[in-house]
Amino acid sequence: MSFNLIDAAKSLFTNELVGKASSLLGESESGVTKAMSGILPTVLSGLLNKTSSHEGAEAVSQMVSEQPHSGILDNIGGLLSNDGGGLLTKGAGMLSGLFGNKTDGIAGLISNFSGIKSSSAGSLLSMALPAVLALIGKHTGGNGASGITSLLSSQKDNIAAAMPAGLNLSSILGNVGGLSSVTSNAAAATATNYTTDTVKKSGGGTSYILPLIIGLLALIAAGYFFKDGCNGGSKTDSHGADSTNTTTEKISTTTTENTVTMVAGTVDSLTGNFVYNIGKMVTIDLPNGAGKLDVGEFSTENKLYKFLSDASATVDTAKGNWFEFTNVKFKTGGSEISDESMAQLKNMVAITKGYPTAQFKIGGYTDNSGNAASNVTLSQKRADAVAAMLTKLGAAPASFTGTKGYGPEWPLADNATAEGRAQNRRVAVNVKAK
Repeated sequence: MSFNLIDAAKSLFTNELVGKASSLLGESESGVTKAMSGILPTVLSGLLNKTSSHEGAEAVSQMVSEQPHSGILDNIGGLLSNDGGGLLTKGAGMLSGLFGNKTDGIAGLISNFSGIKSSSAGSLLSMALPAVLALIGKHTGGNGASGITSLLSSQKDNIAAAMPAGLNLSSILGNVGGLSSVTSNAAAATATNYTTDTVKKSGGGTSYILPLIIGLLALIAAGYFFKDGCNGGSKTDSHGADSTNTTTEKISTTTTENTVTMVAGTVDSLTGNFVYNIGKMVTIDLPNGAGKLDVGEFSTENKLYKFLSDASATVDTAKGNWFEFTNVKFKTGGSEISDESMAQLKNMVAITKGYPTAQFKIGGYTDNSGNAASNVTLSQKRADAVAAMLTKLGAAPASFTGTKGYGPEWPLADNATAEGRAQNRRVAVNVKAK
């Protein structure tokens, strides 16, 4: 019988491992099992897609070479560790390299398909990728990019056959090895509708409809509340004085003055970070030859693109035009930018090149835990780190007017809840000039 990479990958994830994962994530074993049935062909589809170009094949070869094959495959339970050396943490960074800004959308589709939280789906993806890479390394014997490409190409039909009915990734991954022919039995399973972050599905066909409606009404109410000020103040509340002038700035994540648009999401139970629902994937074509970006419709990049390309959208020099970064995160307690943030920061660099006359300011924020002065210092360091990284990645220094650490000021959500605190720990970009 010919070798089947999918079957080999499935054999790694034993009932014991599924039990550990379900306990750690707070999910049912059946939900985790169903999620893994979609995650393994998804990861392999992403790798197959990546190796379709020479550059991508080299990148995958590098990821494979970095995996200690015997160590991972002999002790795969170690992937559930989330300490400093845990592969679960490292896997999250590799996911960004494989799927880029599509990662959240893929996690949402897995969530919708399996009934587990989107954050849990993301964690399982982070666990699966290093294991699959190690398995590929074992079976290619160090033959480099060509050997990996050959192996994955030979598995195309197996990967397509393993994609479960009801999970349609073609809208995100495209037609990889005929995978788009595996159509979804549930048209609702799209990147725009992964609501299991807040509504967990149950058996009945209509059991989740009422909670979904309630959730949507809650979001509408939240949007109305925040329209009149995040802290219950008037519409003229400021967002902190700019160190270079006497005007004030207000949080605004849309081009409509004095409005904060609340984006759905959930807290990752492992990292404590807020994971945004970035919506369906869209392609934006940047001007001045800056290239095309595949991003979520609710992502920072798409909001900035819409604002900067809209001739009728004017810069509010008094209150500012603020856009929260949806995927820029830091190592706990410090200002070291996480690997998963690189994709969005690189996209931000492309935006600065597409709009060379635009100028931006970076703001940093914390929740209200701990010492307020220390929080201001930490938020300043994080804002500085983001600006420095953007410049390092190729953005012109003239694109930025400065940085500001606001600490616990201007919270987006209630600091009394873990979800609220997670949303408030963030960095944002303010458009100062177009």
